[in-house]
Amino acid sequence: MKKLIIFLFFILNYNLFSQQLQYNKDEILKAMRDEINRSLKDLRIEGLEKPYYIAYTVKLRNAINIRATNGSIVDSNTSKFATLTVDLRVGNYQLDNSNFFDVGLGFFGSTDDEENFKGRVIPYELTYNSLRKELWLATDAAYKQNSEIYSKKLSVMQSRIQKDTIPDFAEVEPQKNYLTYNIPKFNYNKFINLSKTLSSIFNNYPEISSSSVVVEYLPEVTFYVNSEGMEYIKTDYYTGIEAAVFSQAKDGMPLGDSYAIFSKDPDEFPSIDSLSKTFHKLASTFVSVLNAKTLDEPYSGPVLFTEQAAAELIAQIFAPQLVAMRTPMTEGGLQTDSRGGVFQNKIGGRVLPEFLSIKAIPTAKKFEEHSLLGYFEIDDDGLIPKDLDIVNNGYLKTLFNDRSPTRRIKTSNAHKRGGAAMYSTLLIKPDKKKTSDYKSIINRMMKLCKDRELPYGIIVKRINNQNLLFTTMFRTSYGLLQIPRGEKLSIPEAYKIYPDGRMELIRGAELVNISPQSFKDIIMVGKKYYVHNLLAPAVVSSFISGGDSYIGASIITPDLLIEDAEIKSLEGSFPKPPILSNPITKSENK
Repeated sequence: MKKLIIFLFFILNYNLFSQQLQYNKDEILKAMRDEINRSLKDLRIEGLEKPYYIAYTVKLRNAINIRATNGSIVDSNTSKFATLTVDLRVGNYQLDNSNFFDVGLGFFGSTDDEENFKGRVIPYELTYNSLRKELWLATDAAYKQNSEIYSKKLSVMQSRIQKDTIPDFAEVEPQKNYLTYNIPKFNYNKFINLSKTLSSIFNNYPEISSSSVVVEYLPEVTFYVNSEGMEYIKTDYYTGIEAAVFSQAKDGMPLGDSYAIFSKDPDEFPSIDSLSKTFHKLASTFVSVLNAKTLDEPYSGPVLFTEQAAAELIAQIFAPQLVAMRTPMTEGGLQTDSRGGVFQNKIGGRVLPEFLSIKAIPTAKKFEEHSLLGYFEIDDDGLIPKDLDIVNNGYLKTLFNDRSPTRRIKTSNAHKRGGAAMYSTLLIKPDKKKTSDYKSIINRMMKLCKDRELPYGIIVKRINNQNLLFTTMFRTSYGLLQIPRGEKLSIPEAYKIYPDGRMELIRGAELVNISPQSFKDIIMVGKKYYVHNLLAPAVVSSFISGGDSYIGASIITPDLLIEDAEIKSLEGSFPKPPILSNPITKSENK
């Protein structure tokens, strides 16, 4: 009876979750407005300037996470939490405490034991009084720290000849947008059963030593108020199903593969039959890779990237360079961490072949009936995004930017996402006259191989996603899976293709020495588009921005043939594989 009561209580909690997030928006907004007004009027340290700008961001999240392996639930939980971030600026729009990295504060924290004001965890059940108290403490901490940073910045500027006269913060017209939508219900029992069913599929493949399936549902409501009069409420949510498999080849080489599918609405996933077929294909291909041969020697030549591989190639190498970044001033010239930077001075220059363009379509919900994870209506600054021509006929036209001006981009194009500027949905658009069918692309690749006296070409079908590598795959492999560093991408599925059309799997392949400049070597593209949703790593490190580490994005691209790319096999010593074979055999699963 006791177990039954606990079970019913557990289910009831999930049923409650399926209702809307509970909050009193009027109380929350009033508390934020009142504390901003009080702080602007009275917050002051003698001898220092008052803040000229304050922005509050409050997020309410109610996440569900389910993890299963071999047909059994390993973990399932809900996590209700609220966070507060304060953006407080001292000085003025031309010169303030931003765009300066304080090495001491950045690495060691404040010397005054100040309270946290970025991503600060606050009570989930917010009232006017409880929120005012949290806003008071966080604002106090932000003012003390940012006043200190502002003073250091002024001191550094006095000892240097200043060439950078760009304003620190761009002014905008305030607007108010309150977008409160119903959050889709999450059928907990359905996804528990789905997790069990999908994870049990890997029991049919004893060559796989470990595997996992993860379901995540993350709805959130964001409240934003700033001292300029900008206000918004926005609702966002996404659902993801991730799978990872791991094992070792006979020589000990650790290998992993993964699959992920994302949707805004938890009811928009493919049928269980369709997902089961996908999971069986993932498993069977992985087993074939375990028994495949490695490259005898490094390959340098034409490589065709198809579907997911083409999209991940863009997401990991090219897209991060499309974000505007301003190198912050520091005391000692330390370079802060970021994933972009190559294209900062390339606006007007050619970055792709002249038959390729890139368009940002942030407000598109779907593309050819595929939901887009990169869709958003309001950026973190409260601005409404519009479609952007990022690359036109091979030439870079602009970069994604927030309210921090750069030398080439003085205003925001409403792409502050997850705490800093970030891309959203990228549509890679070829000149239709320059597209080719799959057979024609293969023929062109084989001709290039013949001209270079190469016995085969290579087709890459999938590239490991960075988010999955560092999360689901790393956990599933118990840390044994090698994570590529630098200009390397790990390839779970690639094939040699010979002049007679024969294809041969490659084991343990890595794409090396790949860079944004490599995309100029695209010589042919396919006719069909592939839509790839992913959780993309933030271009500006969350350590710097105080925001999210991964942000939903979408890449829409045709197949890409690059004239010259390098692929080699994994190198180094490998851990010994298990001595005994998997005790769960196919016959025992029947």
